[in-house]
Amino acid sequence: MHKTINRNLLKYSAGRSIFCGQCDAIADCRRWVLVSHGDEELGMCAPCWDIISKGRPTPGFQVLDGREAFSKKRTA
Repeated sequence: MHKTINRNLLKYSAGRSIFCGQCDAIADCRRWVLVSHGDEELGMCAPCWDIISKGRPTPGFQVLDGREAFSKKRTA
């Protein structure tokens, strides 16, 4: 159920944004990352997120990555 909710949240965020705020790429829910902290949310394309995060942990932030949410791999 959480997977379905997260997918729909990514679809909503990407559809609402239309373009990435960092690089102006077209928003696609499969390549979209939604970062939230408290009441604030920021959506951006996955390549921009990779540049910003650079593998650093994000304590206190919840990160939804469309590459993981829409992957073809089956999870238990």
